[in-house]
Amino acid sequence: MENPRFDLNQIRASITLIETLSRLGYEPLRKSGGELFYLSMLRDNDSAPSFCVNEKAGLWYDHGMGKGGTVIDFALHYWSNLSFREAMEELIKVSGNSVNEIQGRPFVPRQTELILHSPGYIIRESKELGGNRSIRNYLQGRGILDVSANYLKELYYSVKLNDGTRREMFAAGWQNELGGWEVRNAYFKGCLGKKAMSFMPGNPELIVLFEGMMDFLTWKKLSPLQDASVLVLNSLSFLHSAIQRAGEYKTIELFFDHDAAGKKATMLALSELPQAMDQSGRYEGYNDFNEKLTAMINAGKVPDTRKVNADNISLRNR
Repeated sequence: MENPRFDLNQIRASITLIETLSRLGYEPLRKSGGELFYLSMLRDNDSAPSFCVNEKAGLWYDHGMGKGGTVIDFALHYWSNLSFREAMEELIKVSGNSVNEIQGRPFVPRQTELILHSPGYIIRESKELGGNRSIRNYLQGRGILDVSANYLKELYYSVKLNDGTRREMFAAGWQNELGGWEVRNAYFKGCLGKKAMSFMPGNPELIVLFEGMMDFLTWKKLSPLQDASVLVLNSLSFLHSAIQRAGEYKTIELFFDHDAAGKKATMLALSELPQAMDQSGRYEGYNDFNEKLTAMINAGKVPDTRKVNADNISLRNR
């Protein structure tokens, strides 16, 4: 019986180019403007970094070859002696997945990151959560709808296209410290305005750090009694600033991702903050805390948050 065909959208969504390069032993020699530069691993005569990867788009371009593309195109060039199927199997193996696993895994669209600057966008309105079915379904799918009302809004805005026309859009959004809006829906993520961290004051001796708001809301759902101060980085580019601010606290808990960037961020924070503790073991086997929560939901193992909160109120009133 013929082997099933690969879902190329699924491979592109599941396997990142930067992590693939790292697993193959290649690290960038410099970074500039969101682009990483490597000595080309596709040619033998590269004396200066000319293999470029756009960090946000996940696309590569080899200036010496004059060619580029996605992680799939990279695999075909890197394992040029293999057939298409063999190259895809090698790519999947390097990523740490199995061929059967990635073929059988439900496809979830990877969010495309949008960097939106004024006057390219206009915010029309922000509303309380609940009225927009698409936003509600998105948050429900992430398992955090019931804990989102105090932190997220429904944001309605328009984006100016290249032809001068405007596209009306909506998303779940939260404001960062500089008044910019971090926005998410099922198909993209982005920031309207200035990029910055989001801080929520609480316990003056304990602070917890997250890469993104979805992981914070996951923690909020699963740890409803926690009163810690919270710092959501919204981007690992703010890691050094986050380390400086967190250093004022007696206890620091880190909830970073299990991908290469998240692991490096955890190691750096632990090396500079002796009072910090890595809490990523709570979602071992998953890329991030929210991924574990969605898996728990699918398995029917999530506690009834309403009951947990009711029990907490009862305890406080005794």
